[in-house]
Amino acid sequence: MKVYGIGGLGVDKRVFSELTLNFDITPLEWINPEPNETIQNYAARLSEQIDTKEPFGIIGISFGGMMAIELNKILKPQLIVLISSAASKSDIPIPFRIFGRTGLLKITPNFLLKPPQFLANYFFGVTEPKYKKILKQIIADTNIDFLRWATNQITIWDNHERPTNMLRIHGTSDRLLNFCQHDDVTVIPKAGHFMVMNKADELSQILNHIMKYER
Repeated sequence: MKVYGIGGLGVDKRVFSELTLNFDITPLEWINPEPNETIQNYAARLSEQIDTKEPFGIIGISFGGMMAIELNKILKPQLIVLISSAASKSDIPIPFRIFGRTGLLKITPNFLLKPPQFLANYFFGVTEPKYKKILKQIIADTNIDFLRWATNQITIWDNHERPTNMLRIHGTSDRLLNFCQHDDVTVIPKAGHFMVMNKADELSQILNHIMKYER
C-alpha cells in the first residue's frame, strides 16, 4: 500500500522529517486555492496527485487530516490516519466556529493572521528551542492567501461523517483541536499540536505498528 502524507496549514514535507518510519510517505503538495473555493472542490483538485490504480492510504496532520476526510469521500483509500486533527465539526473548538460564522476572517488584516511567536509556541505546545525555530520558519513560509483560505475552511467545516476506515492519533495536551473521549483514538500523553515533531519517536512507533498490519 502506497502512503500519501498531507501536512498542516501550508506545511510541506518538512513536517514528516522527524519521523522514523519503516515505510515511505509520498507528500502531497498544497495547491493554490481558487477564489471562494470550497474544501470539497479543493480536495477534488488535490486528488489528482494520488495514483488510485494501486492500494493507498493517507496520513493527514492537522488541517491535512481534515483534507484526508474530504479525499476519502471521493476516493477509496484503504486507510486514513488523522494526526492532531479533527474528524468532524464537533472537534473544532466552539470559539473557532463562532468566529467563522461572523465572516470577520475575510476582513482580518494579513499581519493578524500569523500569530506572534510566543502565542504560536503556546498553542502548538512547543518548548524546545529547536522546535521553536522550526515552527517560526514554518509560519514565516506559509503563504498568507492559503492561510486565510484554509483557516476559514476550518472554522466553517460542516463535516459530520466519521469514516469507518479512519484511525486517529491525538495528544492529550493539544490546545488547538479537540477529540471526543468516546472516539477510538490512540492518545499520546502530554503531547501537543506539534507532536509530529517533538513527540516523533512515540508517534513513529504507533505509525509503524499500524502500517505493519495494514500493508
